[in-house]
Amino acid sequence: MSSLSQPRWELAQNKAEELAQKYSSPPIPIYEIAENNGLNVIFADFGKNAEKVAGVCDFVNSRMYVNRADSAQRQAFTMAHELGHWILHKEFFLREPDKYPVLPRFSEPDRDNIFEKEANKFAACLLVPAHLLKPVAVTPVSLLANIFGVSRTMMEFRLKNVE
Repeated sequence: MSSLSQPRWELAQNKAEELAQKYSSPPIPIYEIAENNGLNVIFADFGKNAEKVAGVCDFVNSRMYVNRADSAQRQAFTMAHELGHWILHKEFFLREPDKYPVLPRFSEPDRDNIFEKEANKFAACLLVPAHLLKPVAVTPVSLLANIFGVSRTMMEFRLKNVE
C-alpha cells in the first residue's frame, strides 16, 4: 500500500508533541488545531455508513469530514487521527490517491496498515500529550479520560504507552 515498511512511531509522536507543546492544560483544542493546520473540519451525516465511518480526510479539497453522530470523545479522536493523516501522509496520498483508504469504524481493522497505526499514535500523543499526562498519571483512569476529553480505552492505552 505505501512505500513504508515500518511505522514511523517517533515521527508521529514528535509531530503531535510539536502541536501540543504550547498547551498547558487539557483538553487539547483539536478542532482549532486542525483548522489552523489548513483543514476545514466538517461534521457530516454519513447516512447508512454512519456505523462504519468515523471520518475521512479529503486531501484534494483540504477538508476533514467527521461523523456528527459520534460522541464528543470519538469525534476528538477522529479529528486528531485525520489530522495525523494530513500531516504524516499527505505526500503519499497525492502520489497515489487510489490507494488511500477510508477509516472503517466497527469492521475488523487492518492491523498491517502502517498509515492507520501512525495516525493512531499521532492522535493519542496529541490528545494526551506526555507533558500533561506524566504529572497526573496517578489519577484514576476514568477521571483522566474526562479531563482530557477522550475515551477510557484510549486513556488506558496512552497510560501504558506514554514515554
